[in-house]
Amino acid sequence: MDPQKNDLLKKAGAMLAHLDLFHRMSDLRKLIQLANHMDERGDRAALVAPGTMTLYGADMTSDATITTSKGVTLSAEDAYRTLQSLKGFASDEYAVTRDELRALNARAVQDLEGSDELRAFGDALARISAPTAAPAPAPAAAATPPSDAPEKPARTRRAEGDAPATPAA
Repeated sequence: MDPQKNDLLKKAGAMLAHLDLFHRMSDLRKLIQLANHMDERGDRAALVAPGTMTLYGADMTSDATITTSKGVTLSAEDAYRTLQSLKGFASDEYAVTRDELRALNARAVQDLEGSDELRAFGDALARISAPTAAPAPAPAAAATPPSDAPEKPARTRRAEGDAPATPAA
């Protein structure tokens, strides 16, 4: 196997331990995208159940998935699971405003910033980002005299075949 590809696979494997962190961050990002979508539409609140999200504003929209104007698809199941985790209690449905979505997200991000999970990810990232050991350099050619040899006077060097860099006038 190609050593570079093998190294890349090892680095990817080191990230597997952090998949929960990546999923949580993705879920939080989607809640912010939901809040932004609600802003664009002028929605005041959302009612999120495991299979349906209902947005309340100038018009009411209810669906299992919502696609934002930026093309991001948000699922009711993911939003429900994330809200259940953030709110800290089980419910058949969660009612939230866009401002509450942003506040819940901000608190969750703050909690993540101080978490052992993020520190462990930072350590893993530093470990896999460290440069790999370069091969040892080839031994220097014997053309250079050892540093402990006395230097020959310039006349002697020229006499042995080292011509001066500029000809004498």
